[in-house]
Amino acid sequence: MRRITTAALAAAGCVAAALGTAPAAGAAPHDAPRVHHVDCQAPGGLPETGTAKTPWRSLAAVNGQRLRPGDSVVLKRGTRCAGTLAPAGAGRAGAPVRIGAYGDPAAAKPVVDGNGAVDAVLLRNTEWIELSDLDITNAANPGTKRRGVRVLLDDYGTGTHYRITNLTIHDVLGDDTKDANGSEGILFAATGTRVPSRFDDVRVENNRLDHIDRGGIRVSSTWSQRPGISDYKPGGPAWTPSTRVVVRGNTLSDLGGDGIVMTVTDGALVEHNTLRGFQRRSAGYNAGMWPYNADGTVFQYNDTSGGETTRDGMAYDVDEGTNGTVFQYNYSHDNAGGFFLVCTADGALSDAVIRFNVSQNDHFRGIETCRGTFSDVRFLHNTIYMGDGVSQTVVNENTTNRHEIAFVDNVVQKAGAGTANFNLRSGGVTLSHNALYGVGSVPDNPGGTGADPQLTAPGTATGLADAAAAYTPRPGSPVIGAGVPHPDAGPRDFAGNPVAAQGPVSVGALNAG
Repeated sequence: MRRITTAALAAAGCVAAALGTAPAAGAAPHDAPRVHHVDCQAPGGLPETGTAKTPWRSLAAVNGQRLRPGDSVVLKRGTRCAGTLAPAGAGRAGAPVRIGAYGDPAAAKPVVDGNGAVDAVLLRNTEWIELSDLDITNAANPGTKRRGVRVLLDDYGTGTHYRITNLTIHDVLGDDTKDANGSEGILFAATGTRVPSRFDDVRVENNRLDHIDRGGIRVSSTWSQRPGISDYKPGGPAWTPSTRVVVRGNTLSDLGGDGIVMTVTDGALVEHNTLRGFQRRSAGYNAGMWPYNADGTVFQYNDTSGGETTRDGMAYDVDEGTNGTVFQYNYSHDNAGGFFLVCTADGALSDAVIRFNVSQNDHFRGIETCRGTFSDVRFLHNTIYMGDGVSQTVVNENTTNRHEIAFVDNVVQKAGAGTANFNLRSGGVTLSHNALYGVGSVPDNPGGTGADPQLTAPGTATGLADAAAAYTPRPGSPVIGAGVPHPDAGPRDFAGNPVAAQGPVSVGALNAG
């Protein structure tokens, strides 16, 4: 199967240095980088020059400037600007355009309030640009299409080097539109009809998003047509994936719809994100983190909880049109819709591995399928725990369409009131070497056991950091060394312990012993 490594993606680029980069050697004096100061609450009476003493007093004044490579736009801390920040111009290699903050480091981040505009920040047909250290909101006129930050390439071609970091984005009250230009906290959108457009070298890191309608972070594109998706139209805008996309270290909460979605990407990495509360206000079907029409996506070290409703309401999803997807080392808990969705609708997917993840007290279903068919999906070395009062269908096939899932070396434990069972209908789900404790209607499970896995403290994990300690098997556990080596298990377990390619291996997410 296709592989992707964190190291390869991390080496793709690095965040550039602080504001005020010197001009490149040989640059003409009139091309020297400029710093444009913005203070929307500065007193009038003096001309606006964009300097620290006489800053621009509106976002419109900034938008009227043509930014050159190496230029900076800095908003004064502790102030508020209303409207859309939409600067023109672009940077270049070694001299990106930077948008950030200045002033007292102890003061609050400068606020950009979209005040009901479609976008609070719009970066259109630009590249080599870095945005950081702002407080962004857009709550006025709720219920119409709305974004916090939109990065747009429209008939542009390939845009390179985007850094969206350390933003606080909140109260973006958009509508329930779910498309390539829908309502999102952070949206990268490639659109157009003439020039195939895509993003390259994207980092969305260490941002905080709260109370967003509808979605959190999305990379999207209308340059999406290829077989494998339900709305495939031969001759339409050909699949043109964004590359070197990294979404890392973000905290998202209280989302109306989806959390983090990668669409039309190749080799995207989504890691170390925390999602608390999604699918709260949408009438559609939404999940926590998932790829659509994307290749080689890796989701790892994410913590997802608080999914509401059963439309879809589960933490993670491998969706249609995807190839070579890996979900590993993630934690899922307390989601009303469950742990995992594998969904093709009328399209197709192939080559997905879900390994060494922990699910605690997820309701309704552990793994859910959609009406379409698929093959080559492997659930390996996951631990699924259901405590008192939690019921779950561990694998729920909602149609008789064939779903080929290998369910191998997993721990499933049900404790207290409630039930856990399997609903298998297609004949394509096969089990082997699983520990299924407290589970009713157990399918054929060669090499498996129904004994207590003797986990250290199941049900007590409070987050990704302590989940490994809670779900490590105790000495003498029947799952230690009881697994079967699998070529797609990978080299390490949920806690980073080595997993021998030839065995022995333990059952579940922790390779104890």
